Amino acid sequence: MVFPEKVPGLRLLLAVWIVYTAVWISLEGALVQVVMMGTATAVLLLGHGWQRWLGGKSVGKGVGVLVTAVSGGLLGAGSGLLTFVFMAVKTGLHAHGPEFTQAEIAWVWGVLPLWTAVWLLVGLGVGLIWAGTEGEIGD
Repeated sequence: MVFPEKVPGLRLLLAVWIVYTAVWISLEGALVQVVMMGTATAVLLLGHGWQRWLGGKSVGKGVGVLVTAVSGGLLGAGSGLLTFVFMAVKTGLHAHGPEFTQAEIAWVWGVLPLWTAVWLLVGLGVGLIWAGTEGEIGD
């Protein structure tokens, strides 16, 4: 399996993220908005990491599947953890009391393992499909 030199659409996502961040900072705290912020940031960090450390590299199919599965798990966990970071940032920026309720914070904490597991499975599935399009695993 050969990882692409450049992750397609990463620059466009970065541009959208910059605009969204500028708008997001001025808005009052909303759970959907902060989850989008955390998830988009995790995707950007993962994409840049792939480009930097894996871009153009060739690996065996087993390693490639492992990399995509771990990347999926990192995306799931990173989305939740970065959501917490942005919740804290948003509360600190507006400085008029909590932006998010205890129930919203508990919800993010509660779905963190689910997001991690689901995205790990998505990464595993993508890796298996990718490996399958290049022939049998273990060749």
